[in-house]
Amino acid sequence: MQLATGGPRRALAVLAGTLALFLGLAGGGGGTARAQVAEFDTSHSVFYEAPTRTHMFVYTPSVDVTASPWPWLDVRGGWEADVVSGASVATKAGGAYEATHGADVITTASVHDFRNLGRGEFTLKGETTSLTAGYAYSTEHDYRSNSLHVNARTDALQHNTQFELSYARNFDSVCNRVQPASETSPTRFIALENSAGCFTDDPTRTTNPVDIDTYEASWAQSWTPIFQTQLTYTAQLLDGLQSDPYRSIVLGEGVKAQEYEPTTRAREALTARMALYLRPLRAALRLSVRAYYDTWAIKSGTVEAEFEKSFGESLRVMVRGRLYDQTGAVFWSDDYTGGAPPLGPRGQYWTGDRELSPFWSWLGGLRLIYTVTPTDGRILRIIESMKLAASASVSGFDYLQYTLGGVPVSNARAYLGTLSLNLTF
Repeated sequence: MQLATGGPRRALAVLAGTLALFLGLAGGGGGTARAQVAEFDTSHSVFYEAPTRTHMFVYTPSVDVTASPWPWLDVRGGWEADVVSGASVATKAGGAYEATHGADVITTASVHDFRNLGRGEFTLKGETTSLTAGYAYSTEHDYRSNSLHVNARTDALQHNTQFELSYARNFDSVCNRVQPASETSPTRFIALENSAGCFTDDPTRTTNPVDIDTYEASWAQSWTPIFQTQLTYTAQLLDGLQSDPYRSIVLGEGVKAQEYEPTTRAREALTARMALYLRPLRAALRLSVRAYYDTWAIKSGTVEAEFEKSFGESLRVMVRGRLYDQTGAVFWSDDYTGGAPPLGPRGQYWTGDRELSPFWSWLGGLRLIYTVTPTDGRILRIIESMKLAASASVSGFDYLQYTLGGVPVSNARAYLGTLSLNLTF
């Protein structure tokens, strides 16, 4: 589970300067620095997830352009989209309820969505400081997001120390169903049927605001030419509708209600990273440890390792692995129709979100980067360098309590593949 803005899964700060080792091999290039006029980046990702009874396919293309008209100014603009299709859980019940009633009440609904996101950003650069500000706007059938962010960075001690502060503010809106005036109890709320009529004057539709404030502070240190560390603290405050308006939860005999979660949430995480350049191997080893806690009582820990090796001047290969483990939310229950915690009801809220249940996961991945830098002239007379990258990863999830009608979801898999191209002019 990651801290995010602009929807549940959007990362914030981009580190530079001495943090280059975290993104690429230290000491890998020996050329002198040159001012860049422009860069073009495009990437295309395919994501597929297949837990029990549901599946999800997402294609994500993106394009970004960076221009540096003067040495003290960078201007960036980009576009990104998500093309989503698959199925999701529409009605969730625990195994005890199904065993008692002898009927399959778990239902799924087809999902088709298209998210468009446009973004712009500029950076003012000094010799040891930089200031970045940007804006992003995204639309979906049932969600709209306006996001502002600012970032300040300063270097010290001959650029061996770097401090960075970031802040982002989201002004989002999520579509919801207008409940009957006679129904004032959340146990009687009806889930949103579909996105038809969202963000229009349809009298059966309304919008709920979602405000997100994200704060981040980091300290990066180059201890030696081959060893660097980074410490990052991230905090996030969310206020607004955070439940899935489409999902219903079976609460008892004849009672099926829209998912109901707290509207406020505070999250914080502390991440420690280290990177070591193994000169004899022309390789880099990177390790990170992350601890997370929020006011819904979810605690999690993440350990990640990467090993990246250079083969000649053009090819780099990276392998990575990650382990993640978390507890469940204080109000999490697999069956809200009866029984004792943890599988029975808890408190005044109810959810069918498996990401709020206790689970652990693993990830394995591979990335290849091939760089073409002509020693004489330019490619097609205009391209100074070209970088091609391909990556693939597979994740496995083991949900310790979450079931679909008593069927454990213990063999869930997610696959991600990405191709990207970077051109420097």
